[in-house]
Amino acid sequence: MSIHFEKNEVLTTPKKLVAKELKNAGFDIDTIKVPTRVYLLADSLYDIMLSKNCGTYQYPLGGDLFVFNNNNSVGFIKGAMCSPAIATQAEDLIAGGVKELIHIGFAGGLQQDMNVGDIVLTDGAYNDTAVARLYGFDCDFIESTKSLTDELQDLLANCAMDYRRGKHWTTDAGYMETYGQVVEHRNNGALCVEMEGIGLFTVANYRKCRASAIYVISDILAKDDWSLGWGQNALDTAINKIIDTIILSTQK
Repeated sequence: MSIHFEKNEVLTTPKKLVAKELKNAGFDIDTIKVPTRVYLLADSLYDIMLSKNCGTYQYPLGGDLFVFNNNNSVGFIKGAMCSPAIATQAEDLIAGGVKELIHIGFAGGLQQDMNVGDIVLTDGAYNDTAVARLYGFDCDFIESTKSLTDELQDLLANCAMDYRRGKHWTTDAGYMETYGQVVEHRNNGALCVEMEGIGLFTVANYRKCRASAIYVISDILAKDDWSLGWGQNALDTAINKIIDTIILSTQK
């Protein structure tokens, strides 16, 4: 007896695995109350948020999902690194019931007038990954969710934060950006480069979830130089401003 599968038939369902993982931890996927919006925080952003004691661990969903103490409709989690990993994390969070995903990460500045500590709000990313094609998005650019990005713009503006809004570039190979690629994407208007945006936006578009991202410029790419901002006051100041802005937004 042979079993026939359609060529494009997906053999795995995220909700099955998520339900099992939650059950093993003592939770029922059909009765848990997950936050509508979740911030996926990169590295030190996540650590600083934890140090503020503003959230409580809630579920093992896409990692350790925390919910803000004064607003249970908003949560945060440590964001996975690279497009394939954050795509899987997004699948798990969406399968668990999350409706909005916002990545707060670090990026390399591409435009010559950018500085370490600048803030970028993205309208979407130029695709230099495999994830999008595997989900059926055979295109060079994938948008973030405009309505959510507009909300984030209002949030930044209301908190008097300087920022730049525009497109960026996502690549799977963090150490393989050539100067030719930098110039090409710079000429196409890309403000920065990072490794997660396409993975998040692809899954969000595929699953009909809202998603956007904000990036802190941690380094600057130039022809003969790579300026690293780690340890600079400008970067530390930007990180703390973003964290404080997110916390403040949960209090409204």
